[in-house]
Amino acid sequence: MTDFFQIVDLKGSAHERGLQHGNALAGEIRANLTLYFDMVKGLTGTDPAVCLQHAGKFQEAIDINAPQLLEEMRGIAKGAGVSLDEILFLNARTELMSMRADAHAVGGECTAIGLAGERTISGQPIIAQNWDWHQRVCASSAVFRLDSADTPLAVYLAEAGQLGKIGFNQYGLGVTLNILMTGEMSYGLPVHVLLRMVLGARNVAEATSLIKSCPRGGTSHFLVGDAGGDIKGLELTPVDVAELVPQDGAVIHTNHYCDAVLAEKDVGRLLMVDTTARLDRAVILLAGRKQWDLQSLSELFSDHDNHPGSICRHVNPSDPDYLHMMTVASFIMDLSAGKMLVTNGQPCKTTYQEVTLD
Repeated sequence: MTDFFQIVDLKGSAHERGLQHGNALAGEIRANLTLYFDMVKGLTGTDPAVCLQHAGKFQEAIDINAPQLLEEMRGIAKGAGVSLDEILFLNARTELMSMRADAHAVGGECTAIGLAGERTISGQPIIAQNWDWHQRVCASSAVFRLDSADTPLAVYLAEAGQLGKIGFNQYGLGVTLNILMTGEMSYGLPVHVLLRMVLGARNVAEATSLIKSCPRGGTSHFLVGDAGGDIKGLELTPVDVAELVPQDGAVIHTNHYCDAVLAEKDVGRLLMVDTTARLDRAVILLAGRKQWDLQSLSELFSDHDNHPGSICRHVNPSDPDYLHMMTVASFIMDLSAGKMLVTNGQPCKTTYQEVTLD
């Protein structure tokens, strides 16, 4: 493992940004294609050729709602020497993995925490997350710095070939992601495309309006926060949006629906069996301290209660290879200061490094 993720600067037109992405990460994009063909096959039994057929069906929604991002995807494909359908597949891999959500347990996933100013020592909002996913994406993800005239400055981490995931923009609007599952899927906007679109918003209210108005392809939770102090959780399905407001100054989320109505069709508790334990543990840890800072949060995200399915996740060697999950990166965003602390790997082993917009 290298000391940190590769940093890729994206500038110019949408197509130019895509070319820069594809040229810089061609090998990593191919590695992600291999990984996700294996994962989708293992989870759903779907062959690569059928995966690409499904992936192509997402193109229309992207073209209608975010044509500039479809053009960026064309640039990524050209730069990496792969097909547009393959780039669509990488961006829609979350939706495609849920085509048969009842098939197999999918291993553990992420823990996210948003703190309003009343819960931080600085008095400024913080959103944070451990991103838990397959160990191989440590080597095939990157930090992207977006600097283009037609979009706000932004910095985010994503897997090679994807348009977005976790990050913040020049207005102090930040977003994190938890995958949720109900078994629902539609050919709307894939989660990772919608995450990139959110980074065009100025604040939580604008981001919420955007998310509600767009056709959504999958199921997930977005934790959004802004420099003005607004923090909100948004639990999504293709047809529903449930808003979660801070309780005692905090929004805490793992990988199951917390909204009472949406929880009735949740399957995350069954498929990601440690999700409730991680949520309960995060609640206990947060209750132990009234106010938090970057250092104390880094300690929380290094917690090993219920190891290996802990907040700081480690690979369970008894799982099949395509489910060798670990904490790939940990993020702590100081939205007012315009900076994000990131680890390349588990925070119990690696040092947080500061990432800014420039």
